[in-house]
Amino acid sequence: MKSGVSITIRIAVVFVLTLVANPFAYAQTDTNSEDVEVVDVVGQRPLSHYRKQLVETEFAFYDMYNALTDVKEFKIRCRTEKPSGSHIARKVCYPQYELNAIAFETQLAMIPKAQDTRGIIEPLPTTTRIRELVTDEKADATEYLIKLLRENPELLAQYKKLIASMVEYQHARTLAQQGG
Repeated sequence: MKSGVSITIRIAVVFVLTLVANPFAYAQTDTNSEDVEVVDVVGQRPLSHYRKQLVETEFAFYDMYNALTDVKEFKIRCRTEKPSGSHIARKVCYPQYELNAIAFETQLAMIPKAQDTRGIIEPLPTTTRIRELVTDEKADATEYLIKLLRENPELLAQYKKLIASMVEYQHARTLAQQGG
């Protein structure tokens, strides 16, 4: 009987302590705005996200530009290339006039110039050399692009998206290089 009474007393003591402690618990939950801990979660997208977005926007612009242009030489052609010394392919785009200049200069380099060369080919054209050769075509293509942008508001909107994407990528790249 003594053990039954002691268990009842223990339960009663726990119950009384719970009632007495309960107002203190409620008093502690009454929070002031100064006491509230604020946790800010800041997310950051990786640089690859911005790069992918830029590439997609660039290809969308080229597709729209190619659909609107009538001049075959000014169309943008994209192809997959593996840079020398790498097995990683990437998609690169060139205006058709530049591809034509590359092909022509490469053919010229492959033709032996004289008998004393003994079949040795000339050095292949460099990017700098090709850019020098297509200076006039590039100026004409730029004028044509400006004309198309003035005539087509959809192309202009896509061009603005491309520029905004370039700026966003450069900003993200700068932040990544600064470590922030």
